[in-house]
Amino acid sequence: MIPEDVDPANLSDQLSQDGVAFSNPRIANDLEIQEEIIKSLHPDHGIAVVDSFSASAADARDIAQDLQSATGLDTVIVQTPTHISAVSDSLTRANIEAAERAIPKGLDQTSVLEQFYSGTDHFTVHWMAIIALALALAGVAGWSAYRAASATRTAIN
Repeated sequence: MIPEDVDPANLSDQLSQDGVAFSNPRIANDLEIQEEIIKSLHPDHGIAVVDSFSASAADARDIAQDLQSATGLDTVIVQTPTHISAVSDSLTRANIEAAERAIPKGLDQTSVLEQFYSGTDHFTVHWMAIIALALALAGVAGWSAYRAASATRTAIN
């Protein structure tokens, strides 16, 4: 549930402009603060900073979901004073949750983005491909050994 003191329409308008939104009107209009944050954002991502102490972790996720739906951004990160939450079409929920847990409270937005991206940009090992390749190599090695043994047997006879 989105707390009453949060204005999703205002936040989504700001996100649509440059990917950064603040519930605090003074900061929302401070381009100097937003410039560094914009540089830190990945393409098609956004961050909304919501100064609502009543927002729970579930509320922060609801805000992120609403903002993503309203803006069409791939990934929306919501920072409240007590929680970080994100929704994404391209990142797995497990990666998002691991990154969220690793971000300490009270960081500036550039640091939040650095922490979030470092937590979600893990190298992924494709185990099925590795296993299939290993089985194929074992099959080729076995077939080659059989052929070599057959050729040796034929040469002896």
